[in-house]
Amino acid sequence: MSYFKNDSVQVAEYEYDFEVDGGTVGVKVLSAKDGKANLPVGAIRIGFAVVIQTAFTSGGLATLTLGHTTSAVAYLGSTAVADLGAGLEASSSTAALVAANGDNVIATIGTAAMTAGKLKVLVYFVNPNS
Repeated sequence: MSYFKNDSVQVAEYEYDFEVDGGTVGVKVLSAKDGKANLPVGAIRIGFAVVIQTAFTSGGLATLTLGHTTSAVAYLGSTAVADLGAGLEASSSTAALVAANGDNVIATIGTAAMTAGKLKVLVYFVNPNS
């Protein structure tokens, strides 16, 4: 049996903030923001958490999905923003997946614009290439 080097589980943190990112309908690439990056190619995602820091609001019936290039709903399926109060919204420790292409982390706002809200997406991974 062979083993690979793994110093520890790593955490990539991404943020959507209405005050910074705006609330228009469409895709927001969270991993393209200053100081952020895609997961390393070959990284193995072993879990994630979505933490709502400021409750979301909308003048209409806005929805939010969170995911990555391969699956836009990997971290949060389409959810009415009115249901996104402060606290832990979603998490998983069984979402093992290899980031073959160094996937982007994305937020998609649908149906109507947002008027407030802030969250963090924490992605836990190991990198066998490090």
